[in-house]
Amino acid sequence: MNVLLGELRMVKVLHQQSGVCLFTHQWKWNPQAHAEGADALVMSFTQFAREIDGGEVVQVHFDPSRTDKKDRSGSGPMPASAGGLVMISLQNENVQAVLFHDRTSDAACAALKAFLLRMLQRFLEVFEHELEQLQPQLQASATPTAEEREAVEAPFRRFEAELDNQLIPNGDLSLE
Repeated sequence: MNVLLGELRMVKVLHQQSGVCLFTHQWKWNPQAHAEGADALVMSFTQFAREIDGGEVVQVHFDPSRTDKKDRSGSGPMPASAGGLVMISLQNENVQAVLFHDRTSDAACAALKAFLLRMLQRFLEVFEHELEQLQPQLQASATPTAEEREAVEAPFRRFEAELDNQLIPNGDLSLE
C-alpha cells in the first residue's frame, strides 16, 4: 500500500470563475459533511488572496483542535488528525485543484504537491474539450441549483478511473 495514500483526505477541482465544483474524490472525509461548505471555503480563500494582493492561495494550514474531543462528538467535518490538516492549491486560468491532507513531513508534503500537479495536468488533458464547452455555460454571478451542479459534474466523474488507475498506481506517491 502506498505510504502517502493514508495522508490524503479529499481532492477537488473547481471552475475558476464560478467556483462550481467539477470533480471531488474523498478518501477520509465525513460523508455527511456538505461538499458545498468545502467549495465555499476554497472560494473564500481564493477571493481573499486576490483582494489583498492579487495573488493566489498556495497552502493553508489548519491546526488540530485544542479542545477535549469528547466535547465535540463528531461536530467536525473530518476524523481527527493529530498534526492538523493542510490544503494545497494549484490553478490555471480555467480551474483550481485543491488537495486536503494530514499535516506531515516536508518530504511528504512535497510529494503530495507533485501528486496534485500531476492530477491537475491529467485533468486538463482528459477534459480539454469539456472545459472549453463549459466556459460559456458557467457564469461567475450565477449560483447553480443542485440539478445544475449535478449536470456540470456528470461528465467529469469518469476521472475517478484516472485517479485510481493512472495517478495512484501501487506506490506512485511514495517518498522515494
